[in-house]
Amino acid sequence: MSNFREAQNQAHPTKTNTLLLGVMCVLILIVSMQIWLLTVSLNESLDGRNAVKWPAFWGSLALFIAGAALLRYLPSPIRRRIRVVEREAFPHAALAWRTLTISAVSLALAFAVWFMWSTIPLRLKDVGFHLSRQQLFWLTATPVLLGSFLRIPYGIIVSTFGSRRSYTAVTLLLLLPCLATGFAVKNPETPYWILLACAALTGIAGANFATSMGVVNLWFPKQTQGTALGINGLGNLGVTIAQFTIPLVIGFSLLGASETSAGGTTPKIHLENAAFIWIPFILICSATIWFGTKDNPAPAKTLASQLMAGKRLHTWVLSFLYFLTFGCFVAMGASLPLIIRDVFGQAPGGAPTPLYYAPWAAAVATFMRPLGGWLADKFGAGLITSIAIGTMALGGFSLSGFLQPNQFIGFFTLILIICGASGMGNGSVFKIIPHVLPKEAGAAIGIVSCLGALGGFLPPLFLGWTFDHFGSPAWAYTGMALFALLCLILNGWFYQRRRSPTCC
Repeated sequence: MSNFREAQNQAHPTKTNTLLLGVMCVLILIVSMQIWLLTVSLNESLDGRNAVKWPAFWGSLALFIAGAALLRYLPSPIRRRIRVVEREAFPHAALAWRTLTISAVSLALAFAVWFMWSTIPLRLKDVGFHLSRQQLFWLTATPVLLGSFLRIPYGIIVSTFGSRRSYTAVTLLLLLPCLATGFAVKNPETPYWILLACAALTGIAGANFATSMGVVNLWFPKQTQGTALGINGLGNLGVTIAQFTIPLVIGFSLLGASETSAGGTTPKIHLENAAFIWIPFILICSATIWFGTKDNPAPAKTLASQLMAGKRLHTWVLSFLYFLTFGCFVAMGASLPLIIRDVFGQAPGGAPTPLYYAPWAAAVATFMRPLGGWLADKFGAGLITSIAIGTMALGGFSLSGFLQPNQFIGFFTLILIICGASGMGNGSVFKIIPHVLPKEAGAAIGIVSCLGALGGFLPPLFLGWTFDHFGSPAWAYTGMALFALLCLILNGWFYQRRRSPTCC
């Protein structure tokens, strides 16, 4: 223990209270100054004046470091208590880790199918479709809808019908959107409403997330659930896989031979391959789940008992947190190609290629997710979630200052930071669910991930609306930052506050 901490522990209570009041007043002043600096920077940037942007950024960073340093001087009565984790038995460790591996790979496949509509709209014009910008944004946002609402039943079926049967069935269902999308984009005469219906059907792939997380949650004890669920979240890598793979496969026919257009020089685009490429992998993963995993021996739970999760306050609080962390990841992954094309199309030296940069945002979020789960196991989910959400809020306010054509590097760097924070928040939030709702964890995962995934539906539409009305996505990013501040308060009150009964 440091000399300062020893002296503080021996201090008179009145002196300790005075120190607490003084430190809190300084922290409030620092936060107020940061909000003022960010507001000034935003207003100046929206008016086209960027002279104050960098001074405000460095000033805000200095204030943040000063505030973090002051936390050391908070009196010990309000500091976090030592966490004691009760260790549970882990009799099926080998089977659990094998199930986790299979689940993570299958989830990556589901995410690749789910996000194929984040890449397809960029090439629809090249194969003869004529759609407006708002129509393209709807195509990228619509898959999230069905994927969100189906997560409730997809989360419940695991505890009701068994993990192996449930996960095999929902993986086989991925064949439907792949076949429908492949045949729809093959014909440029396909009506827009059919394209929209195919995009919506693709949402069933996103619902696999609830089943996958429910399966993993059944097999692992409490002391490793954060780490296991975080590793399973590597399935988010399917977004990056889709965004890297689809541009490669659409240049070849189904037999692998390259073709050219009618003019004879331009390679012909086989956009249907963006959907058909996943079919053999769906069959392989379905067979692997069926023969490589088992139903968890835990007794089946009735539908009524699982639906009790909808009556729990924490189900809805956690839905807010997940709406932000997962919604941000989904929205960035789905809309970033269009944002890069429309905002930075006139960048000096040539416009950035959207499909080269967009996959990295999803990759950063994916790899940060298991780290978030591991940190939550070690240091507490409430603390790690606060750090993640606070970073997202600061990044959201800062994005509006990097929306000029010559500011792509700064913009993309901030996007990577925000996505990394959202990935870390994904892992820590899912550590909280089985801690505060142990009896209805499966259903709670379905509800939380359902409402949270809607965070990937609304932001792309809001981004399109701000483009049409203001010519910039600045207000959409500012709205995300304000919502992050609200979530920071909720998480601090329920899951980080020392006196909270659900502090974790």
